[in-house]
Amino acid sequence: MNKFSVKTEKENNPSSAYKLGMFPGVFTPSILTILGIILFLRMGYTVGHAGLGKALILITFANLVSILTTASLSAIATNIHVKGGGAYYLISRTLGVQFGGAIGLVLFLAQSVSIAFYCMGFGEALMSLLPSVSYLSSQTIAIIAVLFLFFFAWLGADWATKFQYLVRS
Repeated sequence: MNKFSVKTEKENNPSSAYKLGMFPGVFTPSILTILGIILFLRMGYTVGHAGLGKALILITFANLVSILTTASLSAIATNIHVKGGGAYYLISRTLGVQFGGAIGLVLFLAQSVSIAFYCMGFGEALMSLLPSVSYLSSQTIAIIAVLFLFFFAWLGADWATKFQYLVRS
């Protein structure tokens, strides 16, 4: 290699081979979360109790909050080099360690609760498709789903992303 040749990013940074990138690392998990099972399973309940107009207002305000949060995080992300840790990294470097730790704990709890919601929703949806079996309940299916997700988390984020592509297909 001569002195005028330019190295690629992977040659300069060997750890970049393990990065997921924008589409598989950011877009896919975000859109799967937004269009998740909770939205579809509980929309009928919300419309039935609040009415179509109030349900649309609720969705509009929820989207407005999401857009404002995304714009705020985008503004923060343009000012610093984002490393591993995602939103927690951005918040802790911007607001300080004390606020970052407090918000990071809330983010962790929110992710944990959302996983439980998604697994319970998956169990309910699958039970409506399966014939009635006495020993199988939505909670049992949810526990199996949590164990399955734990296995993928144990394998690593790249395996989980590959599984997301399989589910989406």
